[in-house]
Amino acid sequence: MTGKSWPDPLQRPEPARVAWLLEAFWQKLDELPDLLQREEHLLAAECIASLRALILEMMLALNGIRRPERTRHLNTYLSDSQRAALEKTLLVPRVNAESWIGHAVALVVIYRWYAPQLVDRYQIPYPQTVEQTVWQRLERTLPDWPRQIHTD
Repeated sequence: MTGKSWPDPLQRPEPARVAWLLEAFWQKLDELPDLLQREEHLLAAECIASLRALILEMMLALNGIRRPERTRHLNTYLSDSQRAALEKTLLVPRVNAESWIGHAVALVVIYRWYAPQLVDRYQIPYPQTVEQTVWQRLERTLPDWPRQIHTD
């Protein structure tokens, strides 16, 4: 991040907020099965957008900043690879359950890359119990949900 001018005053994220982000990701993901079973595609899109926003805030926290309120310069705060990873989750090939599951899986991959780094950096607990509970529900209720997701 050297050599960049920061258009907004930056503040460091609070560890409690970062811990909340990690848990909120799983709580939001837990809403997806019900939406897909009821074919609520508009709400599924909102759910995925909320997951993406949580991941974005996690990325910024790993970069050492809180998301500036009302910023109009988000690209400035992300690395090229961070931006590219999130941009890949923007397009939906078709409006169906498989597309939303694909987006959710992509966001879990990103989460699994950033969450351990945030836990180390901010000395916060990993929300293992929430993750396991939601994961089990996803496996039970979404036939296309993968058994495992790895970041390697």
